Amino acid sequence: MALTAAGVLLVASTYGMARFGVGLLHPAMAVERPGVARALPSAGAAQFASYCVAAGLAGFLVPARSRAVAGAAGVVAGLGCLGLALSTSAGWFVASAYVSGAGAGLASPALVGLLDAVVPERMAGAAQAVVNSGTSVGVVMTGMLATAVTAPGPAWLLMAVACLATCGAVVVLSSGATVVDAATGPVRPSRRSPGRTASWALPLTLAVGAGVTSAAVWTFGPTVVVGRGALQPEQVGLLWTALGVGGLAGAFVAGPVARHGPTKAFVLCTVALLVGSVAVLAPRGDEGTWPLVGAACFGAGYMSMSGVLILWGRLLDPRGGAAATAWLFIALAVGQAVGSHALGAVFA
Repeated sequence: MALTAAGVLLVASTYGMARFGVGLLHPAMAVERPGVARALPSAGAAQFASYCVAAGLAGFLVPARSRAVAGAAGVVAGLGCLGLALSTSAGWFVASAYVSGAGAGLASPALVGLLDAVVPERMAGAAQAVVNSGTSVGVVMTGMLATAVTAPGPAWLLMAVACLATCGAVVVLSSGATVVDAATGPVRPSRRSPGRTASWALPLTLAVGAGVTSAAVWTFGPTVVVGRGALQPEQVGLLWTALGVGGLAGAFVAGPVARHGPTKAFVLCTVALLVGSVAVLAPRGDEGTWPLVGAACFGAGYMSMSGVLILWGRLLDPRGGAAATAWLFIALAVGQAVGSHALGAVFA
């Protein structure tokens, strides 16, 4: 239970803060530091790209080095946050976002491996879903931080401290864990039999599509909502808070996956994600209620969907769940990188 709680906080800091905080804090940074105003599309794409690289690397290192990878996740994310706290130019902003995104890519596979090592099988699915929902906790904390701390620099410094503290907690609490896994190296769908490859094709394709769709809100949501006057810059933290509160629904996704299977559960989550995206991004005058409702719906869909991917990977390869998670999350991040870049002309 202690490791699960620490895992929630590590995901909260590396995902909800270091990774997704870039889009939330960009409006305030653009006002305070004009040099970063036009860097958001490139920063979003760079961040998602670094996530892919880090998750791929983690796939080779887990489960044998899950504990070290979890520690590295917090350190890398913390360094990225420090860079964002100091960045005043577009190039520095993009480079720091790249580093911060890598921390999240390391965190998920490492935690999947550690939890599978210490959590009883009958509780493993629920524990994985709860830890994955830590993103929502981090998003809520980032939203509250953005509201309470008016300057983005101190906010990024506090996020750096959170990343370093939570990875330290995971490393300490997992010191007695013995990771036993028959898988050697990451799962490679292309080397499976034709039937096995086909079983991977669907989740990988769906993950890419969901990534493209979700990039619109993650990267451009706060900027769009503030730009059209639905929320004032000082209120933009409310958007992330609503998103995070809605995303807590992802902690309960293990039940629907067990009852209905991962495919149906994923489709239902994607529908919620699409509806929420439209409510956040569609112009509705200066009405601020709909973006908040849409953000909650989007958060519920996204966090549940990413939880489904973790459980789906463990079903596809029970012995290599950590590496399977890495590949599915890489597919999700590839879609997000493509979406951030392609949608820049629309929303930036």
